[in-house]
Amino acid sequence: MGLNTIAIDAGDDKRAGCAQLGAAAFVDFSTSRDVVADVRAATPDGLGPHAVLLLAVQEQPFQQASQYVRSRGAVVCIGMPARAELRAPVFDMVVRMIQIRGSYVGNRQDTAEALDFFARGLIVAPYKVVGLSELQMVYDLMGAGKVVGRYVVDTSR
Repeated sequence: MGLNTIAIDAGDDKRAGCAQLGAAAFVDFSTSRDVVADVRAATPDGLGPHAVLLLAVQEQPFQQASQYVRSRGAVVCIGMPARAELRAPVFDMVVRMIQIRGSYVGNRQDTAEALDFFARGLIVAPYKVVGLSELQMVYDLMGAGKVVGRYVVDTSR
C-alpha cells in the first residue's frame, strides 16, 4: 500500500515476524536506549511517523507516541491496557498540531474494505492452531512475551 511501517516490539522472533509481514524498520524496545530517537531515526526524513497505531498492552508506549509522532501527525489508540492513562504535554500537542484518537471498532465501510483487502491477498495474518490441551503453553508464551502472531484454539483437539 506504499506505507513505510515501523514496528516496535521486543526480541528477534518478533523482529523476524515483523520483517516477514513487510515492516520497513524494527525498533526493539527491550534493547533500545532511546525508543523515541530510534523511531524518529527509522523514518526516511528523521521527523517521525505520520501516524502511530498503538496496539500495546502496557502504558509506556502510549506515553512515548506523542513524543515521536511528527508534527501534524496522528496517534490512534487501539490497545486498551488495564488502568492505563495517556499523558501528553498540552503545549506540545497544540503547537505541533498532533491529533490523538481512539478506535474501538470500525464501521461498515471499514469492514467492507478490510474484507476486500483480505480477499485480494493484501492482508497476511500469521496464526497457529493448537488444541485445548495446549492452552497453558500458549499462556506461558504470552507471559514471556514470545507470541508472534495469533493462536487459534481448536476445542476438538
